[in-house]
Amino acid sequence: MNDLSHLKLAKFSFVLDTGEVKTAESFWHDSYLYSKKLGAAINKLGIRATPKAVLFDSDPYTFGYKLFALLARGCEIALPNNQQPSTLEDAVSVADVVCGSAFLGVKETSTWIDGMSEVELGEQQDEVYWPTTGTIVFFTSGSTGKSKQIRKAWQSLQLELDILASTFELSPVREFVSTVPHYHIYGLLFRLLLPMKLGVKIHPTKEYPEHVLPLLKTAEKNQFAMISSPAFLKRLCNDNVLASNAHAFNCIFSSGGELKSEIATKLYSQMQLPIREIYGSTESGGIAHRQQTQVSDSVWTLFEGMSISVNPDSQQLVLSSPYLNFEPLLMGDKVKVCSNGQFKLLGRIDRTVKIEEKRVNLSALERTLEEHAWIQSSKVILLEGKRSTLAAVVVLNIGNATFESKHQLNQTLRQHLANKFELICIPKKWRYVEEFPINNQGKTTAAALEKLFE
Repeated sequence: MNDLSHLKLAKFSFVLDTGEVKTAESFWHDSYLYSKKLGAAINKLGIRATPKAVLFDSDPYTFGYKLFALLARGCEIALPNNQQPSTLEDAVSVADVVCGSAFLGVKETSTWIDGMSEVELGEQQDEVYWPTTGTIVFFTSGSTGKSKQIRKAWQSLQLELDILASTFELSPVREFVSTVPHYHIYGLLFRLLLPMKLGVKIHPTKEYPEHVLPLLKTAEKNQFAMISSPAFLKRLCNDNVLASNAHAFNCIFSSGGELKSEIATKLYSQMQLPIREIYGSTESGGIAHRQQTQVSDSVWTLFEGMSISVNPDSQQLVLSSPYLNFEPLLMGDKVKVCSNGQFKLLGRIDRTVKIEEKRVNLSALERTLEEHAWIQSSKVILLEGKRSTLAAVVVLNIGNATFESKHQLNQTLRQHLANKFELICIPKKWRYVEEFPINNQGKTTAAALEKLFE
């Protein structure tokens, strides 16, 4: 079913955390009710232009029907990338209306739609269908570390859904289970919109492999698709509790970061099921895919409609994509293009790194640290090893720093960062120095900083 305007006919369903199953009919009815509340609020507030809305709800079902209600009302919808207090407050500050349970207490009732009383409904219920237009705004770290807004036309997301559905053979799949949230572009497309389009059952987010296992024990062959991440798959690889029920999977997807070849190939040997990796970004959408069943399978294959070239000076990938109206996009990855059109990734050019699929810019961490009165300057680096770790080297502002112990100092700075960054993105190792180490050219190198942690 490629005509998305008829998607209301798809018999998808959602399983809630309580075990209750919400049908497609319930979804569209709840979306209609929420749309009525939205309309009442928009009229009361006298909003004449395109309403700007912010949406954050941790439950996929409630997030989904609120998203569709907002689109039906013609809103521009901003999706914060986490629910840290600073992130939510920044998003609320530029919004006309605020939606989602995460905003309890953040915004006054007049603009917080969830806090409004139910409005009186007419005798005839309006039809709420899959929308054809709209704009969604994602937030992500740019190469400078400053928060970057990425506007995506709803039509481009629909085109990507169609290409995903035609690329991967998913017709046997009857249920989707996910280990990633739904408010980033990967999760929104793969764990929410794609299963809705396919008309299948959508399970709550599962954080650990042990949480997925009960679903598989009575499942038939090819019943499940799992939407996952390298961090989850690394844990699974070390203790694969799902291997004995691998027949239940039609496919497992991974995105959000690099899946190491040794993990991908070990999982294949454990489950006889290749992991389908997706490469792309919030701005670009999905660019390419691959399956690593042996170490040599490191090349990526472009999705339909994509073409790439290489910047001769920097080796950066230059993308031409139908999702971006074929306007060239310079990516932050260096690549080598093969003669058959496939390509290999050679690494990042900026200071944005990923810690268990959470994208964080080291410059942004440093700037935030230096906003604290105790900090004169800071350097944040990534320590590579069995597990990648962020580490901070700090020069204190001795005149302002009043602390009783290094532990208290560490905790104070961690708490300062926690107002803006998620826990996984906060440095775990700390060193305090009078000045940064420099080489004979007067430069502070990453190698010199790394030596402080040896």
